[in-house]
Amino acid sequence: MKKVLVMVLALVMVVTFAAVGFASTAGKVIGYYMDAADDYYKAGFEVFSVLAGREGWVIRDVVGQGTAPEQIAAVENFITSGVDAIVIVQNSPHASSETLAKAHDAGIPVFHLTHNPPDEPGLAGFAGYNWVQVGVYAGENAIEKGAKRIVMIEGKLGQGSAAGQTEGFIQAFIDAGLDVGDAMTIGGRGGADLQIVQWASGDWFADPAKRAMQDAITALGPDGFDGAYVQNNEMMDGALQAFEEAGLNPADYWLGSSNGKEKSWVWVSEGKLTMDVNQTPTLEADLGYQQIKAYFEGNPYKRCVYSATITFDGDNIDESKLIPYGTAAYFEKRDAGAFVYALEDPRFLEQPGYQK
Repeated sequence: MKKVLVMVLALVMVVTFAAVGFASTAGKVIGYYMDAADDYYKAGFEVFSVLAGREGWVIRDVVGQGTAPEQIAAVENFITSGVDAIVIVQNSPHASSETLAKAHDAGIPVFHLTHNPPDEPGLAGFAGYNWVQVGVYAGENAIEKGAKRIVMIEGKLGQGSAAGQTEGFIQAFIDAGLDVGDAMTIGGRGGADLQIVQWASGDWFADPAKRAMQDAITALGPDGFDGAYVQNNEMMDGALQAFEEAGLNPADYWLGSSNGKEKSWVWVSEGKLTMDVNQTPTLEADLGYQQIKAYFEGNPYKRCVYSATITFDGDNIDESKLIPYGTAAYFEKRDAGAFVYALEDPRFLEQPGYQK
């Protein structure tokens, strides 16, 4: 009888400790800031929200309009309201340096997504992509397809993701032993094997990218360029509209992008888009969630990681392997084990330049 009583008491203690452990994470409040009403940021936020809901966390989200003061003000309000952690999709490293300092002084951990933040006190985690490598994939494909005269439509100037993609694209030509001239210089026009015949920013959105592509078509003429590197799918949407309105067939040009949204799967299959890189905010936000969960639970975790990518073109596209942007489709594949998402998996590499 005593043995039975001891076992029952032990079981009660285990259940009690489990309940206390759950209560220590449930009810946590997360301040979540996004620099703009960007579809990429929204897709990541939606996945994070579902995962946070499973933990019982509360999210206070703020969407800016692309200015540094908004990021700073949002973080100040998060601190004042007393959140347990902050997630930031930053405006710029400079703004993040200021917000990291403020949160650190308040004792609140900060986790970043997408754009590389400074590695300063207060940074508890970061999940993003190797943007240089994303650009390398595009450059390698352009070389393979014989494209030399390129219209470069970057994302937001000043953000490391845009600069990284441009650097990687050009680096692919350098690694192949080709002449790029002064292409690595901002505004540089290139060399014998790579000419940047038009250089513009599309601010990650369709309309400004459409205008940039229209300007390039008008200035260069249909035969004045071989293709365009348009750094995300929303901008590519605008660029494709510019081709259509100009009466040009996009299949006659090399067109490279990144994101790998579901609509780009269709573009590639139809030949409108030459290649893309499936680098999704959904998986990125999943990794960020896992970092925060580990932090709350006091468990070790990879602090700053690269998420995983899949490159595809018309010759090798396999939709069963691609990771969706849509929340429902993402969790359908995630729950079915159709792709790897566990933070501890070795394919999620720790980013160099960040202290562990």
